[in-house]
Amino acid sequence: MLEIQMKENTWKPPVLFDFEIERIADHRRSLVEDWQDYIVFIRLFPYIDMLFVRENDSTKETSTYRFVFGDGYTWDQKQEKRFMEICLGNDHINFSYADMNEIYQYYSSKYPEWHLKRYHTDSIRMLDHIYHCMRKNTVKELLYKSGLDELAYRSNGIDAIDLLSSSPSEIYGLNIRIIRAMNCEVGAEILNEGKYRIYLKNLNYMFPDVFSHPMNDAQCRYLKYLIDGELTVGEVGRLYLSRRPNLSGIWCDSLYDLFMIKDIIEEEWETIRKIDPIYKKYLDNKDKTTELRRFLLYGRKDYDKKIRRSNRKRDYDWQERDKGYVVRYPQTSNDFCREAVYMKNCLLTYMEAYIENDTTILFMRTTENFNKPFITIEIYENRLTQAYHRCDQDCTKEEAEWIRQYCRRHGIDIGKFAFNTEIDDLA
Repeated sequence: MLEIQMKENTWKPPVLFDFEIERIADHRRSLVEDWQDYIVFIRLFPYIDMLFVRENDSTKETSTYRFVFGDGYTWDQKQEKRFMEICLGNDHINFSYADMNEIYQYYSSKYPEWHLKRYHTDSIRMLDHIYHCMRKNTVKELLYKSGLDELAYRSNGIDAIDLLSSSPSEIYGLNIRIIRAMNCEVGAEILNEGKYRIYLKNLNYMFPDVFSHPMNDAQCRYLKYLIDGELTVGEVGRLYLSRRPNLSGIWCDSLYDLFMIKDIIEEEWETIRKIDPIYKKYLDNKDKTTELRRFLLYGRKDYDKKIRRSNRKRDYDWQERDKGYVVRYPQTSNDFCREAVYMKNCLLTYMEAYIENDTTILFMRTTENFNKPFITIEIYENRLTQAYHRCDQDCTKEEAEWIRQYCRRHGIDIGKFAFNTEIDDLA
């Protein structure tokens, strides 16, 4: 049975007077001049007696706290909380690595059932491990002894604990496979919340292979991302297993963020391709999707409104049907984007200029296939400046003549536009 009350101490460490503590701290201070936090080990065995010293540069004051680790000796709640706050997870503590190695050698040899680890990158965790094994009957003792050090380290955040628990499975209410697989920092965050534990139980029932390998932080973050997205268990299982290999080599937050950006872009890429058959058939370069995502996904409604507002300021009569051709304005952001993708031109860069009425774009179609992009026309300051087919190919003589007559009908200046790419580029 787990105990939440502090035990009666059956042993007490020898008393240290203030002048003794100050002398010990001063001696160590001369060896660690540039450190604000440091540990002085007074004794290593058969019990550990240490001082934590914190020096405040601004006030020049020194705070000293004593922590003793011994069989039959339990700290009060205030002392346990202080150890967690100032020692655990503090990356700026100076201490003797030789002393830490001696502690590990002595206690791992004397108490093999503790399954003590050296924790080279977090030596203070080893002291936490020792304390709870000495205190006995705590969640941390149970988890540390089971080799679940990451979960033990963060077990104070568990939202509900059955005090009758005698195994990790009973603490979390989950299969031990799940618990061992998720023995990492983010895994502990997930397991600490009941809503995730319920979900993991169902996930393990349908997709046991999810927990067949130890998971790293990136894999657990992605799993949490999927669950938080309110996907079904089936969707989460399939998506996680498909992405697990890609996440196996990700070892820091920045790499995970890059992975997620890439993953999101992949999803958005597929979303864009589903909007219109033209995107699926002709959109072949993902690097070009930045503007498409802005116009078709994030700001689609806003750009649609801006285009309609812009068109109201244009001459409605410029839209017409005559002799097998149709000319019209873009009506939506999708109109604009599908034209740019199919025509393989730089039309997307004209979106802002169009909605601000700095220039006018017209779509010329054949009446036989009025939905398929044919010729893109630009009128700038009432002058014809562009009229090209796909990939900026020139119009035929017949098409060019129709456009000239169109311009004359509407009072648009043809100027020097020659319907010849080489000549027009030089104009």
